[in-house]
Amino acid sequence: MSDSLIQGLRQGKQAIAIIGLGYTGWPLAVALSDHFEVRGYDSSTARIELLNKERAGKQKTSTRKPSNEQPPKAQDLPSAGLALSCSEEIIRGAACFIIAVPTPVHKNNAPDLHSLETTLLTVGAVLKKGDLVVIESTVYPGCTEEFCIPLLEKISKLKVNIDFGVGYSPERINPGDTIHTLSSVTKLISASSTQWLPVIECIYSSVIEAGLFVCSTIKVAEAAKMTENIQRDVNIALMNQLSALYEKMQIDTSDVWQAAATKWNFLPFRPGLAGGHCISVDPYYLLHQAQQFSFSPTLVAEARRVNESVKSRIVNRVLAHLESVGVSVPHARLLIKGISFKPNVADVRNAKIVEVALELLQMGCQVELSDPIADTAGLQKEYGLSLIDEEKGLYDIVIVAACHADYNTLNEDYFCQRTPALGLIADLSGTFRNTITKRTYWTL
Repeated sequence: MSDSLIQGLRQGKQAIAIIGLGYTGWPLAVALSDHFEVRGYDSSTARIELLNKERAGKQKTSTRKPSNEQPPKAQDLPSAGLALSCSEEIIRGAACFIIAVPTPVHKNNAPDLHSLETTLLTVGAVLKKGDLVVIESTVYPGCTEEFCIPLLEKISKLKVNIDFGVGYSPERINPGDTIHTLSSVTKLISASSTQWLPVIECIYSSVIEAGLFVCSTIKVAEAAKMTENIQRDVNIALMNQLSALYEKMQIDTSDVWQAAATKWNFLPFRPGLAGGHCISVDPYYLLHQAQQFSFSPTLVAEARRVNESVKSRIVNRVLAHLESVGVSVPHARLLIKGISFKPNVADVRNAKIVEVALELLQMGCQVELSDPIADTAGLQKEYGLSLIDEEKGLYDIVIVAACHADYNTLNEDYFCQRTPALGLIADLSGTFRNTITKRTYWTL
């Protein structure tokens, strides 16, 4: 069964359908279309229109390295081998389905599997004997076998490993990273049965130069994805907690990190707002599943609590400064520069600095948001906020959050022009630590 599927894919007689064309699915679709017939589906009409516009009239190139965040440049996009649509009909007849839809959390931090469930229902309705379904969306250990597969079986009336196969290969895309790209990071793969591994290997080995790692089970692959991001969350939480302590002890935290980094085994984590789609979400998925086993991973929960508390630390620092210079909250003007969830990406989803802005606005501060690359439509949709067109007048406080490359040219003259003599520059990443001397300076 798997041999015929491999042959069909290689000969272009069978197609791969990729569902979800965001920062994970889109670069994968572009890369795979060099080798296979690919059909891309996304429920967002605007997203499909954008991608089709980018690739309109352009010829396919033989080599390219897809971007991790924004769509590849138009000249790098294929004009054949990749069909896009916001109609579910495009995936009908495909033989392999790769699911790359978001798996966020609800407001109560419980896993939100709505998009995944909807996609599984769509795939299950067109699934046929001999097909393969691969899930790339981040899920808790056991989700694929306990939630996804039963749903596919119910809708399709087929049986896994008898009629169709299932694989799990967690995405490892790092938005904005031009070094650790899709092709240069080892890909984890797993399958419901070893008979399907050759098909999964055939697909991913065509685009992953770094190689594949075969996990012993699907649960191992799911847990590995959880572990990667939770480890980062815990390490960042440690630095955030030490940063708060050292500040009270009047110790320059940047000096501490620089000194500690001289030891060979010191890990170069830094304090900060740990947001985004991975480290601010994955811990909650594992905490949710741990409850099913009457186990409480307290370190995981505490790390998330510490990282979430950084927002309050920033707000408190803002309020303390305003009080120290005699500026009342309703009269305070604040400028936040860089409001995406990390530097050099446009995505504002799960951007913790936006949550800081909302809290300050609720308190009555006048807050203006500036960002050269942020997704303005997403900012309005997610939070009901807008970016200013131009920075005008003096701001009592300037917060530099996501320090985009565009900000590298900023010097002290710029900050002095934007703030009064008693102004505060809150540089969350410490980028301008050695630049600011004429204004009050603060960093995490």
